[in-house]
Amino acid sequence: MTNNIIIVGKPNVGKSSLFNALVKKKLALVDNRPRYTRDIKKKNFVFFDHEVTLIDSPGLFEPKDKIEEKIIQYTKDQISKSDLILLVFNAKEQLSDDDHRLVSLIRKCGKKKLIVLNKTEGNFNSDIVNDIEKFGFGLPILVSSAHMISIDLLEEKIFQNLKFKKEVKEFSSDISERLSIAIVGKTNSGKSTLMNTISGQDVSITGETPYLTRDAVEITIEKKKLDFKIIDTAGFSKDLSGSKKLNKDFIDQTKKKIRLSQIILIVMDIDDYFERLHSRVIKLVYDENRCMLIVINKIDKYKKIYEESVKKKIYDLNPQISGLPICFISAKKKMGISSLFKTVVNQNFIWKKRISTGKLNSWVSDLVKKTPPPLHKGRSVKFKYVTQVNTAPPKFNIFVNYIKAIKPDYKRFLENNIRKSFNLKGLPIKIIYKKSKNPFNQK
Repeated sequence: MTNNIIIVGKPNVGKSSLFNALVKKKLALVDNRPRYTRDIKKKNFVFFDHEVTLIDSPGLFEPKDKIEEKIIQYTKDQISKSDLILLVFNAKEQLSDDDHRLVSLIRKCGKKKLIVLNKTEGNFNSDIVNDIEKFGFGLPILVSSAHMISIDLLEEKIFQNLKFKKEVKEFSSDISERLSIAIVGKTNSGKSTLMNTISGQDVSITGETPYLTRDAVEITIEKKKLDFKIIDTAGFSKDLSGSKKLNKDFIDQTKKKIRLSQIILIVMDIDDYFERLHSRVIKLVYDENRCMLIVINKIDKYKKIYEESVKKKIYDLNPQISGLPICFISAKKKMGISSLFKTVVNQNFIWKKRISTGKLNSWVSDLVKKTPPPLHKGRSVKFKYVTQVNTAPPKFNIFVNYIKAIKPDYKRFLENNIRKSFNLKGLPIKIIYKKSKNPFNQK
């Protein structure tokens, strides 16, 4: 059974920085502004040859509104499910009322705990060590997560406080069989609700306020004997480039998740699917050469949805994805979720399929006979050979006698036709034109 370790503390004590230091990757967003982290972030990784789950939590504080109450309740729920608590304090400050409230909470939960005094590089408040010792939780472990000071000592203490089975389970933090799916889209399109519906639990904060999801939230589920890693991302707003510092951090993180995920679900609200921002998001995903599909959410608002009309409008606005699957769902009412998963699995199969060289050469031969390219200086342009050299995204090499003779409009014609002929509709593909050589004579 996996051991769960949760990092807790008031805002701005360096929890996300400590999370990154322990997993040895910069996964959690780090910023000096208080209450920057709002989401529960989890990472499975190998720790002393054993599988563990590390959890980065939002800062615990006195809530000012219902959203903050929900954030705190999420954290409390994760604390109750954890095997070890890393209670973090800031060595540069005095203990505050929030610190004392947190200590009271942790004392009541009856879980194993380690006290971590962070930011101990340089000068710090040495009196805080005595103040923390008075809590009766033992001496704090002095670290600096930003400078990787004493992280190895903390790791040893963590290992000593966890119970592992005697047998060592082989585990990889990057499971190749796992299908990673990023949920992206405009703010308030229902991405987090979809995440919660898919996972069957409240793992993402939901509400009408923009940017409730800031850091990417991940969860692994199993459906139909397949492992899925689902990633909820921060929503895009009209400021897609992220000129404001806060907005830029969220968008940069979302773009990173798009690049690292295998399938992208682009979620749109049924009331604004035609907005220009969606086309910008589609172009962003398309230009990253990601497998994707469109998800129209909140269809429960209407008794009847004219799906073909919606599809036509999206294809007209975004001709590069013409024919791409479009799913209609209500994440809130759990409508269309099963069909969505079937489409995801099928789209992944298409994305990774390999087309035989024989079929490709028959295709190009028949096509060029029916619609030959223009002559090049009075000479025929001949397509000698076509082969698929990669999948996900599909990549093809086409050998011709005159590369410069293939004009952009004819390249688009070939690209659209190969999509149509081999059911690659709407997906990004790469076609590389090369000077014709007999590939069978290559050494």
